[in-house]
Amino acid sequence: MRTRPRAVLEGLLLAARAVGAREAVLYLKGSFCGPAAALEAAMPGLADPGVAVAVRRGEDGYVAGEETAVLETLEGRRAWPRAKPPHPSGVGFRGRPTLVQNVETLARVPAALADPVGFRKHEATLVSLWGHVRRPGVYEVPLGTPLRRLVEEQGLGALDGVGMVFPAGPSAPPLCAAQLDTALDPGALRAAGSALGTAAVLVIGRDVCPVSVGASLARFFEREACGQCPPCSLGTATLSRIAGGLQSGSSRAGDLDDAAAVAGFMAGHGYCAHSRTAAHALTGLLRTFGDHVAAHLGTGACPGGRAADPFGEGSPERSGIEAALEEAVVAEVAGSRP
Repeated sequence: MRTRPRAVLEGLLLAARAVGAREAVLYLKGSFCGPAAALEAAMPGLADPGVAVAVRRGEDGYVAGEETAVLETLEGRRAWPRAKPPHPSGVGFRGRPTLVQNVETLARVPAALADPVGFRKHEATLVSLWGHVRRPGVYEVPLGTPLRRLVEEQGLGALDGVGMVFPAGPSAPPLCAAQLDTALDPGALRAAGSALGTAAVLVIGRDVCPVSVGASLARFFEREACGQCPPCSLGTATLSRIAGGLQSGSSRAGDLDDAAAVAGFMAGHGYCAHSRTAAHALTGLLRTFGDHVAAHLGTGACPGGRAADPFGEGSPERSGIEAALEEAVVAEVAGSRP
């Protein structure tokens, strides 16, 4: 949105034309002042007389980006996901059929139409690489790039070796260091037990306690639950309590059975994916690092490794990627000046 706003707008207008839409809305987080300004500045000269385009900003919450929560916000209500069905394609914005799509996909539409064969041959994805790497930032890499190459070439390696990698940020279970040759590809990551999602690739160092990361992940999902449906709000709170107990040494083996039961219920309930994502991501982490979980249960303390809170607000990991993004934008603007 900040460096390729014309591509975003061109893709948006092409999508509107394809589905016969007369109104198009670019919905951004409220804090995205820079992207909003860049998009508005790029609008002159790209207008389609048949499509009214507007930039709107809403809440910053994680769930506020869910497709039906977006529609609720645009209609002036709280960012709560809607029960489905009906889906937006049938009943969406103001009750009309609506296409909801992410910005990166829209930005790639013009290039895909201009050269379909070349686009498929060189299909790429934007990766937000963050965590315990030497050079966090956003990189455009070919789909199919191995995680190991991404960490070593774009990230200049992990600071203390790799302990785990979240290919999709909090929205899928992590992979362990032995799976670093897995390709950045939806099918390959799914087969490995994770997912690509928005490719917010979080690297966790080898010297970090996996249980502490699980507790951080559980707190994130509890904090970001919108509170609308009990299976999610109560379930995420329960998982957070159990994961926190594991980290502190106060949990017992029976708590793991409780966590599995709660996660199983959460996976099949809730208005949006937040409930099942929380259940899947946390139980996947605990299963992958079962030896560390067992050690915490057996000793009542961490057997080794420093604690980390990568999903915490203001954590060093989050601050690192935010600083890298700001520096990149400053460099882009400075480089464009005559």
